[in-house]
Amino acid sequence: MPTAPAATPFGTAVSPRDGDRRFVLRGLDGLRALAVAGVVVFHLWPGLLPGGLIGVDVFFVISGYLITALLLREAAYTDRMRLPQFWMRRLRRLVPAMLVCVATCAGLAALIGGDVLAGMPRQLLSALTYTTNWAGIAAEHDYFQQTSPELFTNFWSIAVEEQFYLLWPVLLVLACMLLATWRARRRVPLALGGLSVLAMAGVLWATGDATRVYYGLDTHAFGLMAGAALALAVPWSMYPRRDAGGERSPGVPRRSGALNAARIVLGWVSLAMLLPTALLLTEAQPRVLFPGGLLAASLLALGVVQCLLPDVRGTGAEGLRRLLSLRPLAWVGARSYGIYLWHWPLWVLAHYAAPGADAGVRGGVVLALTVGVAAASYRWVENPVRRLGFGGAVGALLGGLFRPGRPARPRPPPWPPRWPGSSASAPRGSARRR
Repeated sequence: MPTAPAATPFGTAVSPRDGDRRFVLRGLDGLRALAVAGVVVFHLWPGLLPGGLIGVDVFFVISGYLITALLLREAAYTDRMRLPQFWMRRLRRLVPAMLVCVATCAGLAALIGGDVLAGMPRQLLSALTYTTNWAGIAAEHDYFQQTSPELFTNFWSIAVEEQFYLLWPVLLVLACMLLATWRARRRVPLALGGLSVLAMAGVLWATGDATRVYYGLDTHAFGLMAGAALALAVPWSMYPRRDAGGERSPGVPRRSGALNAARIVLGWVSLAMLLPTALLLTEAQPRVLFPGGLLAASLLALGVVQCLLPDVRGTGAEGLRRLLSLRPLAWVGARSYGIYLWHWPLWVLAHYAAPGADAGVRGGVVLALTVGVAAASYRWVENPVRRLGFGGAVGALLGGLFRPGRPARPRPPPWPPRWPGSSASAPRGSARRR
């Protein structure tokens, strides 16, 4: 017999369903691909896409939604949010590729020598501790004047995300425990996002320091909070709409045809507006870019993400998912973290190693190297560690577990094997992680 949903401090638990082993938000990799493409073009050929830096804000919205939704999904299935395990999953996802990138690029910089080594101890320490944004602010680094570019400047956004991963889950747990309704809970990220917008505008007006407001978690958290607010607005989006007995899961509203159509239109319009926004925005107008331009980009990204959620049905929504799931976009999106990690350090190394080279040709070479290295990192670093853990991945590489004819042993599913309060098995597997 199907098990009854259980009331939990985080809301009403959903019942397990056969086959609900893995959640994949179709089209999200395609949106990641567009975001990383914008950032890479902005850095390698800045004249082609002057506002390509909004790709970072697209990433922020995606991260804010996914992290919040994954935590809510875990709470719905298990009646708790296990923050130590969550943080360990984040480290396992992000740290290995980062360590390989830092070690490789620092070694190449030592071989090149000269100005590329300026501030290297500070850069290494901040990169390894995910504090590049605050270290850059303290050193009065100017992100928008790259006459002497530093090797790991692009790590600032990774630092912002890691700081968000550390702080937001704690705030989310407190909100779920102290606030009884979803309406009250979703006000938390809305309030924090609004304060962040005001902080960006206020600090820029008071100091004129564009780098300070661009780097700061306090002044640049509104995209992350927008994604989190979406997850709290539709907390059912990451778990089954129906339980094991075919009944509608608690808290999942019936769809309104008009609202569904409006969300589809919003998704398509938002996607269509991302490119014009990246073309029109420019760092030369900081009082337009901060916060108005970045806030607009975040809202456009939010418009796309909300249309990709499984509770939006119909031909229009499916068409958007199919467009953003095209194989080239999905391939790039799956490797977007590595592409983002590597493209800037490789460009800086090329800048110092061949200062007289044609900028367009140098950008093309760096792009080719970036894609190749990111693909290798995804295949031999990120995936093994994500599937097998740190020790398992090292053992696989050293012990030959990946040799032909002997498949690697998968890790046990991260979700608890028992459904809280019953004898039913909990869904195996986990939602796709960024």
